[in-house]
Amino acid sequence: MIRFWIGWPIFRVVALFYHFRCTGYENVPRKGPLLVVANHNSRKDPVAINLALKRPVRFMAKKEAFDPRNSLFECLMVRIFFAYPVDREKPGPEAIRRTMEYLERGDCVGIFPEGTRHDDTKLHPFTHGAAYFAWKTGVPVLPIGITEEKGKDYHINIGKPFQVPRLEGRPHKVLPELTRLIRDKVRELLPPDWEILEDDADQVPQ
Repeated sequence: MIRFWIGWPIFRVVALFYHFRCTGYENVPRKGPLLVVANHNSRKDPVAINLALKRPVRFMAKKEAFDPRNSLFECLMVRIFFAYPVDREKPGPEAIRRTMEYLERGDCVGIFPEGTRHDDTKLHPFTHGAAYFAWKTGVPVLPIGITEEKGKDYHINIGKPFQVPRLEGRPHKVLPELTRLIRDKVRELLPPDWEILEDDADQVPQ
């Protein structure tokens, strides 16, 4: 919390330069475990979501982001705003374990199911990671739609929290349906003219 309250006012000032605005703040639970799921357009997204929700949100971040030789700014962002590293090529059980641990102790965890940034007006296929954690833990899911018009508007649109149905079955049978549900909730928060690409994600945590 100390890091959050030091970083929050600094980056709230920075946000003025990219015309940050937020709608739907009234939908944010003020306490308790929460799984935040959003589309991913920009390196700003994790910081902007922390600003919008006004509570610490832990994001999985590629391990390369923690190396200041790649980007000092990005390194500062991930460290101040509670990110934890993951190897995108080989996620492994450690990232899954840490995510479950954070949710079980009442933290807020953020996931970008598109897997990487896409600087366009398309909603890309989702992997099944967010659906897996929502299904396993039963925590509320908070959908967010992010849009950006360069130099004019950067918009965080927060939807209402929901819980995925407690379906029975093996992950490879259950998760595609839950992923579609989560993706539809994010889709509703984006402009109607956005292109929705076919959902062909097939990554299921074991």
